[in-house]
Amino acid sequence: MGMIYQSKNITVFLLLVALIVLLTCLTNLFLISDTLYYNTLIEQLSVEKIESIIEQSRKWAWVGYLLVPIIYYLKFLLVALVLQTGFFFFDRKVSFSIIFKAVMLAEIPFLVVPVIKLFWFLFIQTHYTLNDLQYFFPLSALQLFDVQKLPSWQVYPLQLMNVFELIYWVLLAYWLKKLLNLSLNKSMEVVASSYGTGLLLWVAFITFISLNLAP
Repeated sequence: MGMIYQSKNITVFLLLVALIVLLTCLTNLFLISDTLYYNTLIEQLSVEKIESIIEQSRKWAWVGYLLVPIIYYLKFLLVALVLQTGFFFFDRKVSFSIIFKAVMLAEIPFLVVPVIKLFWFLFIQTHYTLNDLQYFFPLSALQLFDVQKLPSWQVYPLQLMNVFELIYWVLLAYWLKKLLNLSLNKSMEVVASSYGTGLLLWVAFITFISLNLAP
């Protein structure tokens, strides 16, 4: 049974990575142009420096695509480890491969974010900067504020407070319930106590780094 789940995990992982790479390619193709770099950086850098940045971004673009499977594998691995730790404290032994699969399936709603981003900047906010692209996160608390006026340490927590993160929690609990035959209350309790605690620690770490790097 473990091998079956492992084989299915590989398939799900490869499909997710393929979709993420595709959406990244579409974003780079349709939203990021030389003109965007010039419009965003011309007041801060010389034309020669901007041209150098554009050249370097093209030269090393393949590295970003190569890092996608590595970054997402590490993300899924860490979340699965945190959840398995939660089950350990609840005195329940579960298959790591099943938890890993639940984590991957719960990730699917986040694929909607780059689709919304593409639609938004192609058809609604057609005049934008690199900063607009960087900080845009639909249905998040960050969209209620002017990012330029916020302290840097507040940006990530506000960006993390979004509808998709809430859906992720619910789906994570649902897939754990379905794959492990748990009650929804029990799976939600495990998610909140383990993943929720881990997320709070991660936000605290990022906030600490932002505060120390702030000028």
